[in-house]
Amino acid sequence: RNEQLVQSEKLASLGTLTSGVAHELNNPLNNISTSVQILLEELNEEDIEFKRELLEETEKQIERARDIVKALLEFSRKGAFNPKPTQLKQLMDRTLQMLKGDLPSNVDLEMRIPEHIRAELDGRRIQQVLINLIQNGLQAMADGGTLQITADQPEGEDHFCFRISDTGIGIEKDVLSKIFDPFFSTKTDGNGSGLGLSISHGIIEQHKGHIQVESRPGEGTTFTVCLPNRLTSKI
Repeated sequence: RNEQLVQSEKLASLGTLTSGVAHELNNPLNNISTSVQILLEELNEEDIEFKRELLEETEKQIERARDIVKALLEFSRKGAFNPKPTQLKQLMDRTLQMLKGDLPSNVDLEMRIPEHIRAELDGRRIQQVLINLIQNGLQAMADGGTLQITADQPEGEDHFCFRISDTGIGIEKDVLSKIFDPFFSTKTDGNGSGLGLSISHGIIEQHKGHIQVESRPGEGTTFTVCLPNRLTSKI
């Protein structure tokens, strides 16, 4: 039942990602189309170097579109809990690539993730947590603000923590203790199942970690996730 809930919430997340991903894919496709049109027009010209540049740029844009689709497919794939050596920054970059089209123009994104943080993680499941927390933060900032994503690994400790903070409307004190309860939601009907944070909490517990939230109405919210960083193999 838990696996079914995880997969259904993942598919629900994909539904909300669709419009943003479509926008993101449009950019490289438009660039490819423009380059090909110029090449066709210049086909009989002798400027080989210019044509080479256009083809190289086209290849980059194809790779970019492929990466977006690959990230979506990896996220949606069904599978059992499968932790592997993972670099946190790479996982965060892949997640933000999927969410880039959903980032409103009135929201500033600040990210500080050290490259040395690595751990045994189920990448798809932690990505689901990241998507849920980031989308919650964006929804809390309808009038704009700052989304901050940071991470640190205390020296000598066997764990690391990442934080996702927004400067949005915040959460009332009487609601704060209920946000990880299954089916609890402050969103209007049709805008959430009320399972996102509950499933995220379960995924973090599965990784032997913990998640906590701090919030002040009118000032914003910070979710802190701490996970063990023990590695059984090298990356």
